[in-house]
Amino acid sequence: MPQSYDFRKKLERYGLITLVCATFLYGGFRLYPLLAGPSITIYNPRDGDSVASTTFELSGRALRVREITVQGRAIPIGTDGHFTETLTAQTPYTILVISAIDFYGKAVTKTLRVKPE
Repeated sequence: MPQSYDFRKKLERYGLITLVCATFLYGGFRLYPLLAGPSITIYNPRDGDSVASTTFELSGRALRVREITVQGRAIPIGTDGHFTETLTAQTPYTILVISAIDFYGKAVTKTLRVKPE
C-alpha cells in the first residue's frame, strides 16, 4: 500500500509542476508584445538610396503597431502588416521620418535619406 501512495504523491507533484510551468509559458507568450514593442522594416528604398524620379514608392512591414506615420501623416497598414505609400523626393535629398506606435503606447522611429537622380 505505501508504494501506491508514493506514486500518487509523485504524480500530483509532477502534475502541479507541469501546470505551473505551462502557466508561466502562456504568460510569457501573452506578455511578449508588451515587452517587444513595435517593429518597422523598410523594404524599399534603403537609407541613402537614389530614386529614379522625384516620385517613388516606400514599402515595408510593421509588426505589433496600432498606427504608422510617414512625415507625421498616418498611412494604411494591411492585415499582414505590409504598407506601401507613394512619396515625392526633393533635391538635393529628402529625409523621411517613419514612426509607429503600438497598442500600449510604445513608439519606434526610423529615419531614411533619399536622393532623386
